[in-house]
Amino acid sequence: MNEHTPMAATGRKGRLRKRMWEQALAAGIRTVEVRGADYIGKDAAGIYSVFIEPALKKGRAAWITGHLDMPHTFTVNGDMAQALVTLAQDERAWGRAWHVPSPPAVTIRELARRCADAAGRPPVKLIQMPRFVMRTAGLLVPIAREVAEMDYQWYAPFHMDATETADTFGLTATNLDTAIRDQVGAIRARAEPMSDSRRCCGTTRRARRCSMPCSARTSTN
Repeated sequence: MNEHTPMAATGRKGRLRKRMWEQALAAGIRTVEVRGADYIGKDAAGIYSVFIEPALKKGRAAWITGHLDMPHTFTVNGDMAQALVTLAQDERAWGRAWHVPSPPAVTIRELARRCADAAGRPPVKLIQMPRFVMRTAGLLVPIAREVAEMDYQWYAPFHMDATETADTFGLTATNLDTAIRDQVGAIRARAEPMSDSRRCCGTTRRARRCSMPCSARTSTN
């Protein structure tokens, strides 16, 4: 889909967004709509933070609400911020919608593999949750009902094209692996071995329990 794909939402949230955008245009106010896909990047809330990150931290399987092998576009949150700032200040952008340049679509399975590699952890076992589970849970749990309404995005190829935005404003997408490394940074840091500054006389020490410099301790051995 690109910026000119008809807004044909059938769900409640999609219809609401469509109506809000049409009202903004009809009001004649100076406005622009910047659209991104599911977010990825440092501190981004999305499929990584909800499903993949907990599994990486605990070394367990990840239950996924979506098809594991459907290509899906992910937008780097930093790219969204840059696009918002750039387009808001450029009169050429006003009065219409634009897509944020994003990395090529990947499957959830491929995303999880890259996240594990970047974090220095074993691959995460992915389990595809039956689609009816969230729909059934939605009868009682509000957030499950909201997720189920939008799950169609994860059961068919989801490609977001932003060629027009890139050509008009010179914006480019952050490399997906770069965004992944930023997002898994905290896990990777815990997996890395201690630096030499945290070692003493060839043995690992707790910094708070040893105040004597390594050179001094070595000279006494």
